[in-house]
Formats: sequence, structure tokens, C-alpha cells
Amino acid sequence: MNNTRNSEILRNASALFSAHLVARFLSLILTVFILPQKPNIITETDIGCYFLAVFITSLVASVTELGMQAPLIREMTLHRHLARDYVGNAMVIRLLLSVIAFCLMVGVGIWLKYTKLTFQLIILLGVAELINGLAQLYRCLFRAFEKMKYESFTVIAERLTVVLVGGGLIWFEMADLIEFGIVVLIGSILNLILNLAIVRLRFVPFTFSFDLQVWRTLMSQALPFALGNIFNLIYFRLDMILLSKLIPDASEALSTNAWYGLAFTIVNAFTILPGAYMGAVFPAMSRAFERKTVQFRYIYTDAVRWMAILGIPFAVGLGLISEPVAEQFFPKLEWVQIAPALGLLSAAGGLTFLTTVMIAVLRAADKRVVFSILMLITMATNLGLNLMLIPHYQHVGAAIAMIASEAFLLLLCLIYIRRSVSKLEYIGFIWKALIVATIMGAGLFFTPSIPIWIRVFVAAGFYFGLMWIWGELRPFKVTANDSALGASRSD
Repeated sequence: MNNTRNSEILRNASALFSAHLVARFLSLILTVFILPQKPNIITETDIGCYFLAVFITSLVASVTELGMQAPLIREMTLHRHLARDYVGNAMVIRLLLSVIAFCLMVGVGIWLKYTKLTFQLIILLGVAELINGLAQLYRCLFRAFEKMKYESFTVIAERLTVVLVGGGLIWFEMADLIEFGIVVLIGSILNLILNLAIVRLRFVPFTFSFDLQVWRTLMSQALPFALGNIFNLIYFRLDMILLSKLIPDASEALSTNAWYGLAFTIVNAFTILPGAYMGAVFPAMSRAFERKTVQFRYIYTDAVRWMAILGIPFAVGLGLISEPVAEQFFPKLEWVQIAPALGLLSAAGGLTFLTTVMIAVLRAADKRVVFSILMLITMATNLGLNLMLIPHYQHVGAAIAMIASEAFLLLLCLIYIRRSVSKLEYIGFIWKALIVATIMGAGLFFTPSIPIWIRVFVAAGFYFGLMWIWGELRPFKVTANDSALGASRSD
């Protein structure tokens, strides 16, 4: 991998990371610092209704994605002159599936007999989710052309609209959750218009297309990924739905949803790191695999290296400070119920840093059947564990099930990728990260009297400072011989 390619990936990764980090931070402000702080208009059970609606709508909306995102980016990366045809056809498919998904959302709300507030939120947030899904198709084009700055702009614009307007109305107690849902819907419409305008002005004219050859090309690659994506999303959303049904008392179930949802939101805010990085790396990884160059192994190794360096201290650090974090963030709620789930989910979040890389590798290598099988196995494992643990341990049991499922998925992916796709160039960074994170964790554990944010900044500075001294924060180097080998393989 030459320096130009490294710089391009870093620039795109930085743009995506920065935008999605800001968006997650804005969402975190909304979910953690606004919604739970206004008990006069939004109660703890209302928050449970909100999280339940969010999880259900995102789960059902996954039907519209149909696994198209990765193949669409892959095909447009390899055949940029056909981008207009691919996007036009994908839009028609997505619109048809959105109608089906909306009907499913309504059906689920009626079938599971959710409260009136939950059902109304499912409708509002569901339509918003489907509209944002249409906008996501255009972001696939931005990624294929490696112009992530446009995605960055639209992501921030959409979140700012929702947080400033919707969050502001709630903060000044001028709106309830239903009115907030209307703001979210308006924000999704503006998001779609903005993405469409950028595509029309900077890339290709807007068009609806119906080309059976394009449909066959996309569907042949997407359908196996669709099953895998649906299994993956079910596995990430199943716990919240099961919590609402496996706890007999309806009010207690909604409170438990709130405790688990708030802990999940904090951890999920940090998983933007692997998502943004792999989103930027994916086009280059797809090209390297298609050309069968040695660069694929370097990209894969570098991705695992960075995610291990970031994920390990995240799991250790947040797990050790979960109680003071929950106490400071949720003083008006039962924070003692939130802290155990937060501590456990931090470990699952650390594993997610690495499983995100594995899933991206399977997609770049076009291992669609394997991807679906692995996701099915993981979903079934997660379902079984939740059914066993939730009745006895409620939201804590759901968090334990998530840790076990992520660890199992990572193990299966590592075994398969090593045998059938690519080996890691080296793994020394893992032991270094574990050693330094252990020392960092000991410092956090034995200094409970020091203010939490001072402990966090000192621990982060110590960890990254020592990793830099140890040489693991420097760019991944490729020797001249390796570059020559890659060139010969691509001939």
C-alpha cells in the first residue's frame, strides 16, 4: 500500500469518523442528557416506550436494506460509469420494500399489543427510519466514489435538526415524545432532500430505473447478505423486545427497557469508531481482494490493529467506571439499575470493535453464504441465552447474553477468515494493548476518591502515550518487497 492510498483512506476515515462521532455525540446528548432529565413530561416508562419503538423500527426497517449496501458500494467502486443505473434501480427496490416494512411495523405493534404511546412512536419513528434508509442509498454512492465528506455533511445536518429542534422543545418542556417523533420525521425528509440535491449536483442525475440485469446483479450478491444482515440486526435488537415480553409486569418491563436502553446507548455511541473506519476502508479492501493483491492482508491487519488498540481500553475502562458514570448521567432515574448493564455492555462493545472488522472482511471478500450462516448461528445463540437469562436476571441477563454472543461471533470469524480468506500480518499489538490496558485498569480501580473525569483523562493519556512509545500508534509500514509482491499478484 503506497503513501497516497494510506493518506486517502486516512482522510476518508477521518471525515466519516468526525461526522459520525459528532452525530453520535448529539444523539447521546439527546438520549442521555435531555430525555431522562425531564420527568415532568417524560417518565421512566415513557423512555422505555421510546427505546422499544426505536429497536422495533430499526429491526423491521432492515428488511428494506436487503443486504444491498455492501454489494452496491462494491459494484459502483468497480464500475463507476454504471453508478446512475445502480442507484436508480436500488431506489426502486428500496421503495417497494419500504411499503412492506411499514405494514410489518404496524402489524407488529398490533400483534404484540403495545401501549398507545409505543404504537404511535413506532409509526412516527418507523416512517422516519424508512425515509433515512432511502437517503442511505445515496451515501453508498459517496462511499463508492470515496467522497465521504458529503456523507459527513448530511449526517451532521440531520442530527443537528433533530437534536436542536426536538431536543430543544423537550428541554423547555414545550413538547412530549409524540411531538418529538414528528420532529424526527421532518428531519428525515430534509435529510433525503439534501442527499438527493448533492447527488444531482455533484455526481449523477436523479432517476428511477428498472433494469433486470442490474436487479439480478444486485440481488445475486445482496440476498445472502440480506439474510446475514437481518440475522445480525435481530441479534442486536432482540434483547429489548424480549425484555418487554419476558417480564410479566408491563410497567416493570418498560422501566427495564429504559435501564437497558440507556446503558446500550452509551456503549453504542462509541461503536461509531469501527463503523466509520471500516466504512472508509471498505472500498479499498474490496479492490484489493478483487485484484488479489497482498494489500488486502495489510488493510485487514491494520484494521484489526486499530480496533484492538481502541476496543480493549474501552471495555476495560468503561467497565470499571460504570457506577460513577451512571450516577452522574442519570441522577433522576434508578442509576443503580443502569450501572450493572453498562459495565457488562462495555465488554460487549469492546468485542464489537473487532467483530465489525470481521464482518467487513467477509463482505469485501464476497463471502455472502458464510456471512449469513455465521449471523444465523450467532442470532440463535443470542436468542437461547436471552430466553434462559432474562427471566432470572432481566436486563443484566440480556447484557451477559450480548457478551457471550459477540465473543462467539469473533471466534468463529477469526477461524474462518484465517483458514479461507487471509491471515493477519502480525498480532503483537494485541498483547501490548492487553498489558497496557490492564495497568490502566488497575489505576482506575485503585483511585475511586479522585473525580471521575480526571481519572478518565489521565487513564486515556497513560494508555495512548505508552502505546505510542511502544510504536503501535504509528502508520502501518509496507516494505518495498511487499509492494512489489502486491504489484506482481495484480498483473
